Amino acid sequence: MKKASHVLPDRFTWLRTEAGHDLCVDDTVIAEVRPLNAGLVLRVNVDMGDIAPFEMAVRCEERAIGWATQWARQRAGLLCRYADRQRSLPQVEDAPLALATA
Repeated sequence: MKKASHVLPDRFTWLRTEAGHDLCVDDTVIAEVRPLNAGLVLRVNVDMGDIAPFEMAVRCEERAIGWATQWARQRAGLLCRYADRQRSLPQVEDAPLALATA
């Protein structure tokens, strides 16, 4: 059973990846917990309104996930709008680079 502080709003989910943990709104990663040197770092990837991308060192995965979950719950509406905007942006495909000729 999840602790109450770790309960996420609808559309939010934590995913475990090979690199660490990702906090997503639908398919948009808004925060991530990654190993860094001998510790962990929590990175927030959102750049919208009063929120700018930032990172902070954390002691353990559980604390990082708890902090980011609480942070996301307090900003759920804004983060959902951010994810909706990201989804509406044109997706840039990895196209092969063309060399210019003189």
